[in-house]
Amino acid sequence: MAVAKMEFINIIGHMDILDEIAKRIVMSSSIHVVNAMSEINENNFPILQAKDDVEALIDYNYIRPYQSKVDLNEINKIYNNLVDAFEVKKKYKKKYIEDEYTFNLDVEKLKKIHTEVNEENSLLINLENEFKQICELEGYIKNIKNVDVDLNELFNMKYIKVAFGKLSSYNMDKLKKNYENISAIVLKLNQDAEYSTIMVFVPKVVEIEVKRVLDSLEFEEFDFSIKFSGTPIEWIEGIESRKNYISREISKIKNKIREVKGEYLNFIEMFYSKLLMQTKIEELKSNLACTNEFFYMSGWIPIFKKQYFLKCLGELEEKLIIIYKEDKKLREGLEPPTCIHNGFLLRPFEAVVKLYGIPSYKELDPTSFVGLSYMFLFGAMFGDVGQGLVLLILGLILEKKKRRPNLGGVLARLGISSTIFGFLYGSVFGFEDILQAILIRPMASIDKVLIWAVVIGVLMLSVGFIYNLFNSFKNRDIENGLFSRNGLAGLIFYWLLLYLIYVNVEGLDTPIPKGAITLILVTLLLVMLFKEPLTNLIKGVRPLYSESKTDYYIEGGFGVLETLLSMLSNTLSFIRVGAFAINHVGLFIAFETLAEMMSNNIESLLMILFGNLVIIGLEGLIVFIQGLRLEYYELFSKFFSGTGYEYNPIEIRF
Repeated sequence: MAVAKMEFINIIGHMDILDEIAKRIVMSSSIHVVNAMSEINENNFPILQAKDDVEALIDYNYIRPYQSKVDLNEINKIYNNLVDAFEVKKKYKKKYIEDEYTFNLDVEKLKKIHTEVNEENSLLINLENEFKQICELEGYIKNIKNVDVDLNELFNMKYIKVAFGKLSSYNMDKLKKNYENISAIVLKLNQDAEYSTIMVFVPKVVEIEVKRVLDSLEFEEFDFSIKFSGTPIEWIEGIESRKNYISREISKIKNKIREVKGEYLNFIEMFYSKLLMQTKIEELKSNLACTNEFFYMSGWIPIFKKQYFLKCLGELEEKLIIIYKEDKKLREGLEPPTCIHNGFLLRPFEAVVKLYGIPSYKELDPTSFVGLSYMFLFGAMFGDVGQGLVLLILGLILEKKKRRPNLGGVLARLGISSTIFGFLYGSVFGFEDILQAILIRPMASIDKVLIWAVVIGVLMLSVGFIYNLFNSFKNRDIENGLFSRNGLAGLIFYWLLLYLIYVNVEGLDTPIPKGAITLILVTLLLVMLFKEPLTNLIKGVRPLYSESKTDYYIEGGFGVLETLLSMLSNTLSFIRVGAFAINHVGLFIAFETLAEMMSNNIESLLMILFGNLVIIGLEGLIVFIQGLRLEYYELFSKFFSGTGYEYNPIEIRF
């Protein structure tokens, strides 16, 4: 598959159907919305094509940005309060928004429910806070329950202030060491692993000074906003009585809230889906232009989604003016978003491409090449039937159970590739005596494995050159397509250079004299050096250089040298594919040797299991990263710019 063909879409309609149109657009997940006012200002809104609606043409003179009248922040706050009160989980269900409904009426009902619940809920919160506070108060008073004194008199002394609170164990130790520096009496009432509960008697004349000291020690003073009367024992009795009363009142309020919840639960659950829809509708509206009578919308739509979009509009299509415009007919500088559209096998690898960048609209989608080459490289480096199946199972778990379709999908496909190469190598969980190798055993044929790794690198790099040729052709880029080091000149130079190295190493005769090959290589280097003036000569552009000649040729000279080095280094970099295939076997041999050294079979089995875990986890991660490195640095640098922006249709995501 490739980058989907896009068309620019303009929609004009009456304001009285705006909400329903917006809803159907969101449900279609088809339109990448752009700011309609900007397009109108840039004269890219083909209003003059709407000749069948004269009113729209007249109204066009009074156009302005759309101003929303819906306060979603307030609605969200009300809804969240009800969700907390009813202890409901938010779940989006498409069926709740498929039927017709009026959001404003639902909002009125929501506010009515909130008013009904809010008073009870506020009282519940106050009672729960009070219950928590008096429980904490009870904890302090119990520490002095044997003291026979009226606490109200204690707290209302004229010259002494009494405070209760907590200090961390660390700060309590600091306080002990500095008792002589604090003008107060400190009694430790209780201590646990983290805090010490203390009671402080402070003369009011030095209250400010003592407070500063205690604050520096992060003293957490208890606020006695709730008070009882009598001795500590009497306080405890009063607290217990108050707790019982609060518990009964909380139970009554919760029963009332449960009754309301039972009556309106279905509505509250449905409203969440409608709220998500309205949020997207308001997002869409924020990009609209409008008058008193009409709205104007602009966006991008993939051609393959047009029929589905019209199906979603249904009978409302007849009430709209819809104008499509091909990307070729748009104003200069208006670049379509990139919609990558791939099949089931390669779709997860779109995430690998997007980690590097988004293909521009006029670039070839590299996903198919990346997906197939990455699976091949990973399998070649990590070929094992058993370990590959483990990766497959882990990938499926991530994809299906954990809802990680990209990571899980990639991992599952790499596991399949690893399993296939495991059959080719004859390896099952590292053991090579279970299966017969269909192709080769890497450790037994090290030279062949390394040579074939380089050959694979040459083929993949050549595909990278070819991708660049197609991209340059689509963009009519003569300089990059014909004369650059990644263009036709670079591809021919690369093949001839490898051919010359090969015949010299093997001592073979060649039908083309080596001197002629060398001359062609030098000529191609000169072509790459003079790429800008050659391009400008062909195009008839003057001046031939965009910078001073000296700067151009100094930079070009280093570029030629870098071309020679990068072509060889990029090719040799693929040796790592063979090296990791050999390393994969060698690492298991090390664990197998350790297993043989164990004193009994159970220990040997545990060592084999541990070895496989290390290989799957550690080496698997390293091979995963090395595969990405080859894709990003050796291949993408040949043809991929990644300067596009992603097609992002307005839709509900969950």
